[in-house]
Amino acid sequence: MITQITEIVREASLLMKKDIEDISQKGNASNYVTSADIAVQDFLYEKLRALLPGSGFIGEEGDAAFQTAEYTWVIDPIDGTSNFIRDLGLSVISVALLKDNAPYIGVVYFPYRDEMYYAKAGKGAFMNGKPIHVSDRDYAHSHLCSAMSLYDKRHASACFRIIEKVYDECDDLRRLGTAALELSYLAAGRVELYFEIRIFPWDAAAAALLIQEAGGYVEFLFHDSLPLDGPFGVIAANTKENFEKLRATVYGELKEKPF
Repeated sequence: MITQITEIVREASLLMKKDIEDISQKGNASNYVTSADIAVQDFLYEKLRALLPGSGFIGEEGDAAFQTAEYTWVIDPIDGTSNFIRDLGLSVISVALLKDNAPYIGVVYFPYRDEMYYAKAGKGAFMNGKPIHVSDRDYAHSHLCSAMSLYDKRHASACFRIIEKVYDECDDLRRLGTAALELSYLAAGRVELYFEIRIFPWDAAAAALLIQEAGGYVEFLFHDSLPLDGPFGVIAANTKENFEKLRATVYGELKEKPF
């Protein structure tokens, strides 16, 4: 099934290459949706549910129904829409298939570099057919990917405090503007640490499985499993030692669930 999913995702990415016909905002001045987001999601909705009849569907855009089933697709048609609008070349398609609400298959496609990341629970993680694995870099030589709660800046000060503390002890900081790609890069050994205080299931469902299957560690803050009904925080790291150090820093600032 992974081969069929990746073929569908690759075909959907062609819709990202067409001219953007419409850009609108949704709820927040920084939160955009384009005609391409809607076109990609509609395409994936049709093709993926036909691939697995009776499956549920959770998508970021439009009026897609929140439908869960034994098997449920969780879709971000363009993660990094703001990047996409600005032609920065940092946007991905993220597709997760949940089994009993747990990530079962994860696919993240980065069309600008033709990098297809995918994993199946218990079967390892791959990029373009080759196995990937987290790096073994220690904390002092790690790169952190993070963000400052763009869509709810009330949490920005906590993010800055955490980032400053981690930055003091790690090597460097990156902010790519797409959680799914940053998490995929962690799985591929290109970065080592990840923290974001507020993302959604479509941002992380696929890439979290990539990290776990690539030998890394992921936690959904203040949750025992992947939340499907609202925003949540995420921490991830390449090694157990780095994960525990990052976790201690994050929870040292976040004494209680922030939302």
